Amino acid sequence: MKRRMAIAAVAVLGLTAACGTGEGGGKADDGVLKVGAVFAQTTLDPALLPLRQMAMYTAPLYDSLTFLASDESVEPRLATAWTPGSDDKGPYLDMTLRDGLAFPDGTAFTSKTVAVNVKRSQTLKGSTNAPQLAGVTVEERGTTKVRFRADGGVGALPRILAGSAGQMISDKAIADGTDLTRASAGIGPFSLQRVQANRVVYTAAKGYWDTTVAAAGTLEINYLADDAKLNAVRSGDLDISILPEKMIKTAESAGYKIERSTGSENYLFSFNTAMKPFDDIRVRKAVNFAIDRDAICTGLLDGKCKPNGQFFGAGTKAYAPQAGLKLVPYDIAKAKSLVAEAGAAGAKVEIVTVAGNQVFEQLATIVQEQLKTIGLDASVSAVAPPQVVSRFTAEKNVAMAFGATGNAFDPSDTLNRYGLAKGLYNPGGLKNPKVEKLAGDALRETDQAERMKIYQEISGVITESMMNVPVLTPETAYVIAPGVSGWKAPWAPSFPSFRGVKG
Repeated sequence: MKRRMAIAAVAVLGLTAACGTGEGGGKADDGVLKVGAVFAQTTLDPALLPLRQMAMYTAPLYDSLTFLASDESVEPRLATAWTPGSDDKGPYLDMTLRDGLAFPDGTAFTSKTVAVNVKRSQTLKGSTNAPQLAGVTVEERGTTKVRFRADGGVGALPRILAGSAGQMISDKAIADGTDLTRASAGIGPFSLQRVQANRVVYTAAKGYWDTTVAAAGTLEINYLADDAKLNAVRSGDLDISILPEKMIKTAESAGYKIERSTGSENYLFSFNTAMKPFDDIRVRKAVNFAIDRDAICTGLLDGKCKPNGQFFGAGTKAYAPQAGLKLVPYDIAKAKSLVAEAGAAGAKVEIVTVAGNQVFEQLATIVQEQLKTIGLDASVSAVAPPQVVSRFTAEKNVAMAFGATGNAFDPSDTLNRYGLAKGLYNPGGLKNPKVEKLAGDALRETDQAERMKIYQEISGVITESMMNVPVLTPETAYVIAPGVSGWKAPWAPSFPSFRGVKG
């Protein structure tokens, strides 16, 4: 993710299914599940995904070791069980693999598979899995057992291995150096049929170990613009879709059910704390006090969001509901006073955000105006995602950058990037010793419920440093046609599962 900012990773995802001609359903051939996406695929290699959302293209082809369910529970997939432990070498995680499986090329799925996949993710040039697997080692302990170790602790591994870092590729394909950008070599419910510019077509895999999950004979993932999705809703050609709020009434009038969920995403602004005026905590605090989160949520997203004053998104178990907005109360008078006290009145502040995303640009403009109100000379630059990353993290010549966090399988990933001293999106290197300690505690803790309690504490404690400006967690609106079965809203809108979904 170092070459792409997470802000690009939260654009609205469209999911479309056409599975028959029943009332309110699609018009495509029976057995075809059509999925629409905001991002066109650039690769089908699980280790080279430039954006996390693109895992929706690889998940049908590559089972992961574990699975993160909609309630954030970790469930078996290619691994059937896992147990933490410790010995004289330190903590470890023992994992039992599903026995008797083979890849389409005939290669057996074994402990060796896991070892070579982790090594590939760590060493492959351009690997986007490498940061999550840094310091991880794999010991083969028989054909169906592996022992993971990690420098900081193994607590995060069950969740991390539910994502692309845990999607298993055939040993033979790895050894042969197979180009997986347009081919597949995984165990999954679907096989790759063809790849086109804006479409990937899959067919139900023969002999897949779980015969219940490929409910559709054909799966299509199509790149679609929002207007194209809306037209499909109007014509009744969609079974399931995520749509922007402004399109929901049209979907309702077409007979679709609306299902809302508050996910893990969090809209926030990050500071470069090494740049004036944000090297002064008083100014960072002033910005937080200047943001009317309730008004923004109502005015920008028609109230279909959760005003948020802490680090983690309101729909994740890492969120601390008791904190609310207590740490960042809306207080313009206090904000003005803090700016004046710091001698920062009139200081120039440039905010960068992603060009072309209307909500992001509007939010940045709202914040710009509120900063002007407290005495800062704020401006907004809307640029392409790579430029946001470059200017904020490499060139380090911009004071604030908008981001949308939460598309990480484990909270440690988001915290590493945004909240720790060495984080990519903490260019000023601001360090909160208490957060750093708690982050280590969470990695060492192996009980997932206890880990989430630690992250809830972090979610509030990190605000003491005022290193960023959390604003809101958006709701996701799914439109669902009558007759759809098997659909479950995912833990984050970027990671839908179509296992067992029928129209």
